[in-house]
Amino acid sequence: MKHRLPYMLLMAACLMTAAACKTEGYDSGDGEYSYLRADFAEAHADASKRLRTAMTDDGDSLVFDTPLACAWATKGDSTYRALLYYSREEVGGLRVRGISAAQVLVLAPARLKEGARMYADPVVFESSWLSANGKYLNLGMYLKTGKSDDERARHSVGMVLDTTIVGDNGARQHLLRLYHNRSGMPEHYSSRFYASMPLAPFAKGDSLRVEINTYEGLLVRTFVVE
Repeated sequence: MKHRLPYMLLMAACLMTAAACKTEGYDSGDGEYSYLRADFAEAHADASKRLRTAMTDDGDSLVFDTPLACAWATKGDSTYRALLYYSREEVGGLRVRGISAAQVLVLAPARLKEGARMYADPVVFESSWLSANGKYLNLGMYLKTGKSDDERARHSVGMVLDTTIVGDNGARQHLLRLYHNRSGMPEHYSSRFYASMPLAPFAKGDSLRVEINTYEGLLVRTFVVE
């Protein structure tokens, strides 16, 4: 016998422009930034609100030779989810040079308040994958947006855990739905962004069915928590 647990979860976060911080411009050819690396990571800001250390999804521990100051890192002694661009030099010891960092939106499932509306405005889907360390489900998407007459208008994005089905063997299957409220924003151009959903609320072996409404129709991706 299967039991349905009717959860309606929501974490609606205001999505702003994915601001990045950087140290200086990029060189072409065989310059110092020719071997630029890009990794998703948990980046730690020191007391001065600058990104000083990071742990990539591949398990690499980074210490920047010059900490990065990012406008979106507003709290000191805090850890942020970020897409880091950096270079590594092994000559004379490891040197990690931070070049830029873009904040990654974190979508933590939470209960949808009773009577609240579920928005599923379409997005342009690009990719989805589980992080190498098993801590996150990552999503790459584009939002169609533009300048609104309402300066307060913002895209709101979140994740809804709609239903959990528990099988006779105790295995759980979760239905997750991407929440997206365009808030009347125009659709003049596409803006790329990344989001990460923590997998800590789920148990090893749980199945995740993720539904995303796109301009081409409903997209479904399935993952197993490892």
